[in-house]
Amino acid sequence: MFQFLKRFAALVAVAALAACAGQQTMPAYNGFGVVNGISEAQVSGSGGTMAGGVGGALVGGALGSLIGGGTGKTIATGVGAVAGGMAGSNAGGRADTKTVWDVSVRCEDGIDRVVRTDVQPFYRPGTRVRLVNGMIQPL
Repeated sequence: MFQFLKRFAALVAVAALAACAGQQTMPAYNGFGVVNGISEAQVSGSGGTMAGGVGGALVGGALGSLIGGGTGKTIATGVGAVAGGMAGSNAGGRADTKTVWDVSVRCEDGIDRVVRTDVQPFYRPGTRVRLVNGMIQPL
């Protein structure tokens, strides 16, 4: 049982590192533009999803190990860990949800850029703005 949990925890850690490796940051545009539109969205943070998934998998695996014996016990432990991980990840994602706003700005160079903010914007479409290091400043 303990050996299984160690292997499962190692797989979860490798998956988390692989997910982080693919993220890239684009250079921030500095200049002027006009707000095209603002849309509201709900996003979930990865912290709650990851913590919920790992916690759920550990609890599910522990509960599954209480069922049966021999090969049946091993299968029940694996199924419990997978089911618990899925349930915990789902619950953690819902608990970590927040509101963000995506602001579309037509910049002077003719490119539309979208800036995501977690503070509700007080400017409206048509407002002339300045973008500085990925942040919007109304003029």
